[in-house]
This record gives sequence, C-alpha cells and structure tokens, in this order.
Amino acid sequence: MKRTPGAPARSPPAQAPSTDEVLDQHRDALKERFPLPDPQALQRRRGGRTARVVLPALALVISAVLLVDPAWQVQDHRTAVGERRELDLADGSRLLLDAGTHLQVRRHLRSRQVLLMQGRARFEVRHSAWRRFEVDAGPVHVRNYGTVFDVDRQGDLSEVTLWRGGVGVRVDGGAAEQRLAPGQRLLAQPGSISPAEAIGLDQADWTQGRLQFDRLPLVEVLRILQRYHDRPIVLDDPELGSLQVSGVFDADRAETAVMLLPDILPVRVQAAADGSLHLRARH
Repeated sequence: MKRTPGAPARSPPAQAPSTDEVLDQHRDALKERFPLPDPQALQRRRGGRTARVVLPALALVISAVLLVDPAWQVQDHRTAVGERRELDLADGSRLLLDAGTHLQVRRHLRSRQVLLMQGRARFEVRHSAWRRFEVDAGPVHVRNYGTVFDVDRQGDLSEVTLWRGGVGVRVDGGAAEQRLAPGQRLLAQPGSISPAEAIGLDQADWTQGRLQFDRLPLVEVLRILQRYHDRPIVLDDPELGSLQVSGVFDADRAETAVMLLPDILPVRVQAAADGSLHLRARH
C-alpha cells in the first residue's frame, strides 16, 4: 500500500506475549493461590495407600502358609538288608535306621515330620519350642515332647518304645492321645492302642546289633531276623507262629540265629537250594 504524502508513519502492531511469558509474570501468584504438596508428604501418602493394600494381603498369605504348613524340603532314606545307618538332621536331631527301613524326613515351616513307611528307627530329638516333631507310621502318629524313642512299623501295626523323655501316641479312628513314660512300650493300630507295658532299660540294644526277645511270638522273631538276612526265611507251618522265643541274638548273624531256634523250640530248619531257610515242626 502506498503511503499518502505528509501522513505520519504507523508503528507495527505489538506482538502478543507467549504462554511461558504470561506464566513467568504470574508464577508467584499462582504458587500462592495453588500451592503444590510437599514431595515427602506426597510420597508418604502414596506409601500409606500401598501399605493399606499390601500389608493385609501379605498377612493373609502368611496366615494361610502357617495354617497349611507345607513341606519345603523332603529327603528320602532307605537301608538295605543287614544295614544300619545314622542320620544327622539339620536341627541337631539324630536318627538311627535299622536294616530294611524306608522313611522320609519332611521339613515344614512350623513342624518337623518323619514318614516311616517300613522298618524301625530310633529318634533322638532336639527340642524346639515352636517346631514340633512328629512321626507318622501310616495310621499311627507319634508326637515327641523332647525325647529318645523307637518306632517299629509292620504294615498298619507299630510298636512304640520310649527310652527317655515323653511321647504321645494316637491312631486313626482311636480315642485321645496316649502318653508313654520312660521304660514303656505299646502296640498301636487303627482304632486301638494296647496298654503300655514296662520293659527293661538294660535290655540289649538293636542299634548295636543285639536283638533281645522276651516271650516274643516266633512269627515276629522271624520278621525281625529277615531284616538282616538277604534270603527268605519261611515259616512252612503257620501254626508254629505263636511259639514264644526268649533270648539274645546277634543281628549280624541272622542265619546263625535261625539255626539256633531248634535248640529252644520244637522246630527244625532246612536250607533250600536257593539259600532260603524253611522252618517246620519237628516230629
């Protein structure tokens, strides 16, 4: 456009301030009008909300774990025919496994448990105020109260012998727990527990390979001796099973022990070609 001669020159229009410039001009007023929260307080509020959500959930998980008491470690142990073995546990307890024994040691969060599938073991338990020690032998359950005891399992029948301290025994389908005193033993099976009977604390110790029988039925004696003999020991005449045996025998010489039985019982022993030993009535 052409400018008219003599007319005054016009100034260019002023440019509008930017948004950042406007904020800079009023920044202090805005801070006063709308104060920002303290960063530490904001973090505390965030942490509080998180804690209100996480802590109850964590407590629920811990309670569920303690209630179920899952096993976090399982160890399987077996002994062969004629083998005895000592086993030291992480808590300071000690187990002595007899020949032909199979058990599992299960470490739980709030308990220590042993599952005895077959055989015999001695338990020397280190006391713990918050982690109980229990032995499950099928339907028979033995609870330790800081002690030394044996459990001998044959199927659903178990013999429990207490040497020191105290144990309680209960069975599936039975009444309340029955306690043993040192120097007592009992037989337990589903639905019943025999009265406790006294034993001699000086009797021969199977952990040292000495087997002492006191009027024990022959069928039970042969069952025990079989743990130490790798060939079958067969009672051909079942009616002989009730004969009572008393005496001390060497577990490491099971065949010799069987051969000695005709000296005290009306039986005869015959060795078969396959190495098995057969007991029959003596005529």
